[in-house]
Amino acid sequence: MATRPGPSQSALIPAAELSWRGDQPYSSRFDDIYHAADGPEEVGRVFLGPTDFPDICRRRAAAEGEATQRVLVGELGFGSGLNFIVAAGECLRAGCRLHFISVEAEPIRPAEFQFLAGKRGGRYPLYRELASQYPPLIRGWHRRSLAAGRVVLSTFWGDASAGLADIVHRQQNPVDVWFLDGFAPDRNPDMWAPELFLQMAALSTRGTRVATFTAAGRVRRGLEAAGFNMQRIDQRPHKRESLSGILADSPSEKDGKGDKQAGGLKSRLSVPSQVRVAGAGLAGASAARQMAEAGVAVQVYDAAARETPGIPQHAQSDDSKPQPGSSLEATVLHARLLADGSPAAALRCHSFLFAVSFLARFPNIRRTGVLQLPGPGQGVDRLEAIARAYQASDSWLQMVDRATARDLTGWPVGSGGLWFSNGGVVDTPALCRSLLDHPRIEVIPEHIHPPLDETPLILACAAECRSFASAAHLEVAAVQGQLDLVALPELPSAPIVGNGYLAPAGALLVAGATYEYQPWDPERATEQNTQQLGERPFQWRRRIRGTRAVSSDRLPVAGHLYDIDQAPVPGQLVSTGHGSMGNVTSHYAGAVVSALLLGDFPPLTTALEAALSPLRFRQRQARRGYRHGTRA
Repeated sequence: MATRPGPSQSALIPAAELSWRGDQPYSSRFDDIYHAADGPEEVGRVFLGPTDFPDICRRRAAAEGEATQRVLVGELGFGSGLNFIVAAGECLRAGCRLHFISVEAEPIRPAEFQFLAGKRGGRYPLYRELASQYPPLIRGWHRRSLAAGRVVLSTFWGDASAGLADIVHRQQNPVDVWFLDGFAPDRNPDMWAPELFLQMAALSTRGTRVATFTAAGRVRRGLEAAGFNMQRIDQRPHKRESLSGILADSPSEKDGKGDKQAGGLKSRLSVPSQVRVAGAGLAGASAARQMAEAGVAVQVYDAAARETPGIPQHAQSDDSKPQPGSSLEATVLHARLLADGSPAAALRCHSFLFAVSFLARFPNIRRTGVLQLPGPGQGVDRLEAIARAYQASDSWLQMVDRATARDLTGWPVGSGGLWFSNGGVVDTPALCRSLLDHPRIEVIPEHIHPPLDETPLILACAAECRSFASAAHLEVAAVQGQLDLVALPELPSAPIVGNGYLAPAGALLVAGATYEYQPWDPERATEQNTQQLGERPFQWRRRIRGTRAVSSDRLPVAGHLYDIDQAPVPGQLVSTGHGSMGNVTSHYAGAVVSALLLGDFPPLTTALEAALSPLRFRQRQARRGYRHGTRA
């Protein structure tokens, strides 16, 4: 009987066989150069000039409303990233935004991309920023936000046709310009297949431009069959010809026989000028920040913000007086990965990688690294399986022995474990403030109440989301927990997670965190948390109690809300159910809801989007009724 492949077989993507010929990157497998010796100039004469790209950028920059001042580029073959870097520079100079979507079956290894960016970063500083966030060799979608959010890069590591097929029905706004930059058609025929051209047309609209370095007859005929009017471009003395074109019709509109998967042309959607967010914790603040960076005005409602703007009140101190904050002052940026090939495994991996990248420019995280020791449900064998599944993708994760673990943490741990080199300690209240510190974000210190107008609303107020009629059916509950802060003569230099966690927070150590389906006595919670210290003497200082929002299937909830007939509720979305991984999944969920409002596909595959979607609860409840205290 066939078994489901695990990440060691399916999650990793093969790397490019890169070599160098002078200053030119070269593919040993395809026996072809990535670009000509004058690479940036070649980008201009092959792609930007023939598609009138600079003029498109200037016209888009003049559009009313910052959220609409965006150019959408699709690319086949990310390669060395040169087309992206040059196009991004053109957009930034013109004053418009860029969303660049690219597919690549064999990405350059992260370490090699770092070397390449070092060679090119002097002329193009954006190369260095991208290199610091370059995706590891993990199959699927990766989204990166650069240039303070003005440039968004979405890369799909995997088969080009699979990548485009995955977004044909999810990307609402059409592509403005296509760059076709795979290796030569006779050496890499998969990148020039007719079905790819049909998928391109389905992601486009009338007037969408296309350019490619090749002038091969079968490429020209394939693009024309997909609805593009093509012409040859004289490229002498560099080469003989290239191709460019403009989309007139899709095959389905011309003869009604187009690719069933492709369908007709897309229409440009209007982007909301304003969005409201209920909740100013990590989920709300992250969603608000991503919308604001896309040019949308955001109003964030949270009554607790009266005391400290931008920080919600979810916690209580030992004396039970309300404290502002989400409010756990030292939490850990870390994901408890899985190696079972499940949607949950992919979500944890991609959420963590996205969070690490998204948070890179915020000052409220100390990048200490994080050590995960064996614990309940994840023994040494499971940690080793996780390392085998992901370790080859990049240096972000490795299995270390006990001696190395002790050196990395400065703490006498009893075994080796998984080392997350880009994890760290998060000052959560300060991070919420930083996320909300944007000129397009207004924090309103009150609850948002019905009746609601047509302004889109993101519910990001933990389990309180269910107080809204549109979200009353969500199977989300509040689970209490506690952290304890203690003083010790010596602290670990990095967080240690396993059966609970220890995290350095200034001069104190945070020990946590309990998971209480029914509230515990605080003294009992303190006893459990401090058991992690063994026989070490410590001075107890204080405790922080708070709640998490946890879904019935332990997966986050992000996306459009749906009514009882499983139809989307207009203008209402949700981000909740992040449980004990809010540092990780809240930012990914923010990317999901902001993409949906902008008319973009969320940065995850269709299957993973379905796993996060609130629709899953409506579908289950249609089969077996309402449970967990939910209401229709």
